[in-house]
Amino acid sequence: MVENNRSNGRATRYAIAYNKILKMIKDGLYPEGSKFPTEPILAEQLGISRSTLRQALRLLQEDGILEAKKGIGNFVRKTLNIDNVGMERMSNPFYMSCIDPIDYVDIEMEVQVSSEHIDRIFNRKTPVALAIYRYYKSENRIIGSCFSHVATDFDYINTIDLNNHAEVLEFLEHNIYEFGLSSALEIRLVPATENIKEANSGNESSYYQMIIERISDKTGNIIAYSKYYIPFERAIFKVFRKQ
Repeated sequence: MVENNRSNGRATRYAIAYNKILKMIKDGLYPEGSKFPTEPILAEQLGISRSTLRQALRLLQEDGILEAKKGIGNFVRKTLNIDNVGMERMSNPFYMSCIDPIDYVDIEMEVQVSSEHIDRIFNRKTPVALAIYRYYKSENRIIGSCFSHVATDFDYINTIDLNNHAEVLEFLEHNIYEFGLSSALEIRLVPATENIKEANSGNESSYYQMIIERISDKTGNIIAYSKYYIPFERAIFKVFRKQ
């Protein structure tokens, strides 16, 4: 098939614009979190049409370099710390996926007796389970949440003071990954239901990235089942692979 030269020219123009904008960011002209000029000003600076600029901006947004905030403008997206990324690592997936810094985590907990739902989660009869909510906050604002069921029929749980929320939080956020042998993650895009909106009050996102995590111990039993919710616009997933 013969390429349309006019179409190919347009593609070249927005690719050049993409590279120029990326260089501005890498050179520090627009540091992380900073706002870009308006489209008319930026198009004039680059000497391109606004339609070409929009194509370049959309691609930069798709690549996770820019973030478009409705009614405000384009911002340079904050990058994740390299030590916290890599979904292949067995650790809390929220920290590896949310682009916002986390200042504090609130926790709510209750004990739930066995039910068909809980037995299905753990794939066995579990007389008692812990139902735990976590609310991840940045600058006193909820930026994401997690709802977990934790089994109580494994030895390590007896070493934790369940009346001490800080100790329970430390276990869930970190220690459980040292005790567990493996974890499985499943990522879905879900609409913001009333329950999700309630748990993530203050967020206006219409969609959330839901990460389902199952942690198993050395016997193969599931010891924790969690659902993490991150506003769609605030999530990024990276996996490092090599042969």
